[in-house]
Amino acid sequence: MRDFSDAPTPLAITRPRGARMIEARSPKLGRMVQHFDQASFQQWIRLEADPSVLAFCERPARIGLDPTSPLISYWVARKQAQEFVMLVSGDKPADLPPKHNGKPLGVVTPPELAAASTWIDNWQRMLPVINCSAKLVSPALKKSVLSLCKAPITLLAIERELAKKQPMLVRAAVFDLLRTGALAAPSLHTQRLSLHTALEPIQ
Repeated sequence: MRDFSDAPTPLAITRPRGARMIEARSPKLGRMVQHFDQASFQQWIRLEADPSVLAFCERPARIGLDPTSPLISYWVARKQAQEFVMLVSGDKPADLPPKHNGKPLGVVTPPELAAASTWIDNWQRMLPVINCSAKLVSPALKKSVLSLCKAPITLLAIERELAKKQPMLVRAAVFDLLRTGALAAPSLHTQRLSLHTALEPIQ
């Protein structure tokens, strides 16, 4: 992975009145992340599940110098580019600049999150499994899973083939291979995760 030692750090803010803090561990960052609204939490899940995202930071900056100016939701780094992302409650504000500090400033709207709801729900179930088993899943187990995925195969079939292993570790290995882009499961965008979810090799 590239060195992102110059990446921004999350701005410390006071929890908005009436807001519920949602805290979770990021496998991609190896630290806890905090969210104060559901939309930010959902976008975090999308970033964790996107193999093209190498690093990110929540609440990296404000649009202006005023301490009350709008918060940018995320800084996102991919292999070839970096960008900022702002979550908005409606349409893109007309006065929102196209760039911040020379990097593109994108917008995520409620309809975009709604369209990804199945994907988000599935990964909300998968990320805790990855976190709980991260130190227990060996490279050898991941290699065994990949060797079974030369053609589309269900999660159930993988668990049966590796029945001598602990099912939760096999499942965690599958989920982490999906997270890192070593496997694909297109149906997770439209169907609920199940034992019949098909895993596919990356072409």
